[in-house]
Amino acid sequence: MDDVTPGDDDAELEALEADLATIEDAMAKVDAGDLAGYEEATAGLGAAPAVDPSEQVGDGGIGDQFDPGAEGQPVT
Repeated sequence: MDDVTPGDDDAELEALEADLATIEDAMAKVDAGDLAGYEEATAGLGAAPAVDPSEQVGDGGIGDQFDPGAEGQPVT
């Protein structure tokens, strides 16, 4: 079990929802032909997340049970 608290999950979900709203706004600007507005809307995307992801490969979370091996297949 990892040490993520429900508060961390809520903060991560809120950050993802904010990114989704930004992406939807940017898509609407592109559909309207406003490429400068698209650039402005997406300027903050890709910045460091406000919260750390809850599960990362290498911290005992998802993906650590896989060995890429020669074929990239999971260890059996």
